[in-house]
Amino acid sequence: MPGGSFARLSELVESLTGDLVFAMSRGSKELFHSDTLAWYMGHHPVLGEALLDSWRVPEGGHGLGQVRVRREWRNLDLVVEYPGRRPLVIENKVFSIPDTDQLDSYAEGKVHGLDHPVLVLLSLLDPGWPGRSWTTPNGAAWRYHGYDELCAALRPCLPELRKADRFGADVFERWLGLIDTLVRLSTAVGMPAGAEPLLLPAEAAALLRPARLDATVQKMRCLHATNRIRGELAGEIEQHGIIVRTAMSRGQGIVEMFTACPGPGFGWQIQEGQFRLVYLTGAGRGYGKGEERRAVREDEARAFGDYFRFDQVRELLGATGPERPVVVPDQPLSFNGFAPDFVYRSVPAPDLTIDQVVGLGVTFAREALKAHANALGEVLRTDG
Repeated sequence: MPGGSFARLSELVESLTGDLVFAMSRGSKELFHSDTLAWYMGHHPVLGEALLDSWRVPEGGHGLGQVRVRREWRNLDLVVEYPGRRPLVIENKVFSIPDTDQLDSYAEGKVHGLDHPVLVLLSLLDPGWPGRSWTTPNGAAWRYHGYDELCAALRPCLPELRKADRFGADVFERWLGLIDTLVRLSTAVGMPAGAEPLLLPAEAAALLRPARLDATVQKMRCLHATNRIRGELAGEIEQHGIIVRTAMSRGQGIVEMFTACPGPGFGWQIQEGQFRLVYLTGAGRGYGKGEERRAVREDEARAFGDYFRFDQVRELLGATGPERPVVVPDQPLSFNGFAPDFVYRSVPAPDLTIDQVVGLGVTFAREALKAHANALGEVLRTDG
């Protein structure tokens, strides 16, 4: 990374490791920030009023004559009820983005009994939702608000808070300062430009490791790439329900895409320096442990051999190195895989930029959809 950026990152990490509030937060992260926000809103209503105004929570409410702030009520991170205002539900993720299925489930089954609540996702990371909003199947809408917006809403209350609670104001100011640093850190290394690498450079990872943020920032970078892919594939996601997501394994970020059920699935993974084309067997004879079932999975995947061509990968990346497993002349195509349902072929892709990840992801998501449609057609012909 450029020398100036490296120096700024070093300053940010030094600021964090020297911050007592950050040290106090590391054991629980999201719980720490949720508990802190809940305490201040419950004990100093001026802060809650400022936040409700900033986030445009309409009039309404529970009819109680006092403030009520609940933590982990029905597994919801934070439920805030102020007299005369509709309830505010906050799902707090700090360094991550929840699966939208989780938000759909919360809106469907967790908020019953609340009077037209306003649903907010609070995170350092922008989920990339169109219009900063996610509409669930039952019509409820989650709004995204960043931690920078939280600080902007609450910081003007500091002078009034100091008059009422000097110690609480000092802690509050330090907490907002920590959030400011985390926001700058996420901007500096968690949302790289298109020409920057997906994987965190080794020298940056070494700087972040003392603060135990190296794996966290790597996941942020993968989420950033995932959000860009989701933006490019918005139409396909809406029409076909494809899955584009980020995961972690052994401290390494994973970016992946899979077609939706029913039937056999197709997709891709970027993991551990590889680009993988994937077949998922679905329910049936190929699902489960053991060599016999794996052989069935591989035989099913061979029927879609055209999907496991890497020509377009080489067009996008240039020379990539040999395919794995090695193609043996006059022998059936072979696969690596994991029980109970997963087989794949791969090529090396160790130094991908964000733009390359997006290009590969969008191209092969559409190839996976074609293969999925062909597979469903084959199933229908066989059943018929």
